[in-house]
Amino acid sequence: MSTTQTAFVSAATGTLGLNVARRLRLLGWSVHATVRTPTSPAAQTLASLGVILTRGDWDTPSELAAALAGCTHLFLNTVPSFPPADITHERVQASTILALATAAGVRHVVYSSTLAIDRLEEVTVFDPDSFVGKILLNKAAVEEELKGKGFETWTVLRGATFMENFLPPKVAMYFGLVQTGTWTMALLPGAKMPLVGADDIAKFAVAVFEDPARFAGGEIAIAGDELSAEEIMEVLSEVAGKELKFAALTDDEIAAQRASNPLIVAQLALRELGKFVKAEESRAWGISLVTFKEFSVNNKDLIQQTYL
Repeated sequence: MSTTQTAFVSAATGTLGLNVARRLRLLGWSVHATVRTPTSPAAQTLASLGVILTRGDWDTPSELAAALAGCTHLFLNTVPSFPPADITHERVQASTILALATAAGVRHVVYSSTLAIDRLEEVTVFDPDSFVGKILLNKAAVEEELKGKGFETWTVLRGATFMENFLPPKVAMYFGLVQTGTWTMALLPGAKMPLVGADDIAKFAVAVFEDPARFAGGEIAIAGDELSAEEIMEVLSEVAGKELKFAALTDDEIAAQRASNPLIVAQLALRELGKFVKAEESRAWGISLVTFKEFSVNNKDLIQQTYL
């Protein structure tokens, strides 16, 4: 691939964006990104990879425009807004990026979305008025805007639950898991949950950039493994060298927490994600994907530091 290819990677300081940037740089691509704090460790990592950094954020169009100048490709990865911020902020930021990308002459776009966005009617707990429902509708709106922008090609990637959620800092969202060794969730015992490593989504994104025609108009669900909550804890226990276990919330506990804890609805939705992606189908694209066991072994030192 010619080094004249230039990509803007959004959220490049995050787990997914950093992997996309790293893989593109390994192939000789020029990579642009915005960072709020150039001296942060994540920004310094990007700089060490040769990523061209622009100080700025997604709410300042002039800074975004400067970073997008000369780019032919865009990796779009936006994050939900949480109170007190306006919940539509993610959609507004994505719209700004897409508009500026169009003006900059970007031809190919990869959007990292979420499972089931194209089939929300099949999610039994979906409530458009709930916090989680509004987040999903924001992403659906971004997808629709992307498809209508007139880019030469676009591709939507729908990743399963990130394996990185069981590593710091993300593992903090599973309150009590690290502290007590028990993962308490509104999941069904024995039910399979699809998982994916962030770097595997990055592999797909780079594959799309390298051959956009092959993936043009694709909406690709990605999972590298499918495990029950009990099996996830078994893998972590083996790698950590410490017994970790899963405890399912009862129906009464779920009902008591549902009104005050928006994450309960998200956990209930996790019960259904298995019908939207199969690891075997993801592997049919010919891109290598790690299992959760492989991922955990690869991160053995960090897992032991976290859970022991």
